[in-house]
Amino acid sequence: MQSPRFRLARIVVAVFAGWFIAPAAFAPSAEVPARLRVAVDAAVARMSPALVRIRVVSVSYGEGREMKSQAVGSGAIITKEGHVVSNHHVAGRAVRIFCTLSDREEIEAELIGTDPLTDICIIQLKPDKPRQFQTAKFGDSGKLHVGDSVLAMGSPMALSQSVTLGIISNLEMVMPRFYGPSGRLRQEGEDVGSLVRWIAHDAQIYGGNSGGPLINMAGEIIGINEIRMGLSGAIPGNLAQRVAEKLIKYGKVTRAWLGVELQPLLKLSSADRGVLVSSVLEDSPAEKAGVRAGDIIVRLEKTPVRVRHDEELPEFMAIITDLPLNRAASLTIFRDSKEQTVRITPTERKQVRPREQELY
Repeated sequence: MQSPRFRLARIVVAVFAGWFIAPAAFAPSAEVPARLRVAVDAAVARMSPALVRIRVVSVSYGEGREMKSQAVGSGAIITKEGHVVSNHHVAGRAVRIFCTLSDREEIEAELIGTDPLTDICIIQLKPDKPRQFQTAKFGDSGKLHVGDSVLAMGSPMALSQSVTLGIISNLEMVMPRFYGPSGRLRQEGEDVGSLVRWIAHDAQIYGGNSGGPLINMAGEIIGINEIRMGLSGAIPGNLAQRVAEKLIKYGKVTRAWLGVELQPLLKLSSADRGVLVSSVLEDSPAEKAGVRAGDIIVRLEKTPVRVRHDEELPEFMAIITDLPLNRAASLTIFRDSKEQTVRITPTERKQVRPREQELY
C-alpha cells in the first residue's frame, strides 16, 4: 500500500475561495457591439499565444505529515525565455508544474520565485530543446478608468482557455474592516491586502482563472486575476510587473520593515494628516527609534502622510517597504500636541511563516 506521504491528498481548482466568495449572478447574454467586437477579437489574438493553463502538484503540511495535492490555475508568458507570471496560491508551493500552451502543447516548468505578500509567483517553462516563446506585454494599470472595457483570460474550472468581457468597476477595492481578521486574505501568514488594492471588475472569473491575465483592449496585461467576492478582483499590473521583475532577477523580493502596525486616523481625530500607529513590535526598528503606539506619523523622509481611509493605507505601506535597508531615515511623528523627528533604520522584512518540510 502506498504511503500517505506520497499519496495525492485531493484535487482542487486553484482559486482564492472562502466564505466571502459570492456565487455568480447570471444575466441574459447580449450581443457585443460591432466596434467592441473588433477590439475584443484583436486583444484576444494578441494575448492567446502567451496564455497558459497551469497544473501543479503542491505540498502542504498537517498533523506532522507532508501531503500532496493537485491544483489548476492560469498564467501568462512574459519573457521569450518562458517566464510565466501567476499567483503564489497557484504555484508557489509546487513541487511539479505542467503548463498547457494555447496550441495544447504541454511543457513542464519549474518554480523560479514566489511572493506571498502580493500573491505573485514566477515559473519558467522548460522545453526539451531551447526555444523562444511568444510573450504578452504589460500595460500601464495606472492609466485605467472606471468603465474601461477589460477581458479576463484563463482556464476556468480547469477547462479550455477562455475569455470573459466586463468593465472596470473600482480601482481601489480593499477588504472591508468589518470582515474582521478572519476575512483578511492571507498567504503564508502574509496579509495580501496590506499592499494590494485590487482592480475590481465584472468580467466573470471562476476557480482556475487564478493567475490569469486581466487585459485591456490593446491586449496588454493590466492585472492578474486573484479573487472573486461578488465582483472579480485583480492584482494591479504595475505592481505585478515590479514583483515579477524582481523574482526573475533575484528569485525573491526584498522589502524594508519597521515593526509597526498602522491604521487610518480615527474618525473623531482632530488631526488632518498622518497615519495612526496602533502597535509597535518589541525589539523592532520602530521601538529602537522611540516610536510608540498612539503616535501619528506625519512625514517619512520628505513624503507627507495622510491616511484617513482604508483604501489609502496600502500606498503608504508600499512607501515603507521600498525604503533602503540599513540606512537611517527621518520619521516625523505627532505626539503630545507637538511634532518631533526621529531616525529609524529599516531592516529586511522576514518571512512570517518559513517554508515547512517533513524531516522523516
